[in-house]
Amino acid sequence: MSHTLTDEQRALIESNRQQALEKRKLVEAQQVQTTLTNSAGTAEPDKPKKPKKLPATKMSSNYYEYNLATMRDTKGGFLEEEPKHDSPTKKRRVINVDDIAYNPDPEECPLCAECGSLDLDMIYLKIFKVYVCKSCIEAVPDKYSLLTKTEAKDDYLLTDSELRDRALFPVWEKPNPHKSTWNNMLLYLRMHLEKFAIEKWGSLENLDKEFERRVDEKRARKEKKYNQLRRRTRVEEWEKKRREKLKLQAEHEHEFENVADTSDGEATEQKCIVCGIVVEVEELF
Repeated sequence: MSHTLTDEQRALIESNRQQALEKRKLVEAQQVQTTLTNSAGTAEPDKPKKPKKLPATKMSSNYYEYNLATMRDTKGGFLEEEPKHDSPTKKRRVINVDDIAYNPDPEECPLCAECGSLDLDMIYLKIFKVYVCKSCIEAVPDKYSLLTKTEAKDDYLLTDSELRDRALFPVWEKPNPHKSTWNNMLLYLRMHLEKFAIEKWGSLENLDKEFERRVDEKRARKEKKYNQLRRRTRVEEWEKKRREKLKLQAEHEHEFENVADTSDGEATEQKCIVCGIVVEVEELF
């Protein structure tokens, strides 16, 4: 079998080789041109192409992807943990004070009611509308200390309905420090409570008298209850000793017999032959 190429086959091979060489030279020329352009800074480097996003469908628009590694089991469902901020400034709550406009003149700016300082406490100013600095809050606790709802009721003898009146007592609500699921802790300003207590009771001396009166009533009720309990205990103890002495059962049915007749003959005394209790019986005709 002969493997000799014909003239037409040789011509076709030569033509394909020439075309391949021309394409190779063209590619090399383009690479050289690109290198020179990038080195000279006349053209920007090639940017990676962003993958084309697929159009959203009904199923993909309602689908949410969660990272199960960041989920925690609350025994009532899985919740995603909040990111922890290392910087304390991110946890700080910003309070906007809208009641006082900025005034560049220091003489017309609001000052502390105690020392005249410009460094006012923003929380007291925003919530309680009180002009006081932080140093005076610690220095004058008789006016600017904060009391809980229970302390306000015990110290100034106020009711729940009075403490719920926000026109009288503005409050500072804070998360409960004992348990996060409990109701928020309400903090009242002492000077507001003391002012209302003076109007309610007339003076602080009358408040002290009312407090002492309630303490005495509470002590009297406690003593009365204690005396009743002690008397009942003594009666039960006496009954127990009597039953043990007479060797009686804890419960029995009385069996009475006539003991003596009264002078008029209408009533008769009967005595139980088991426990010895005596009763008076009146006959009705």
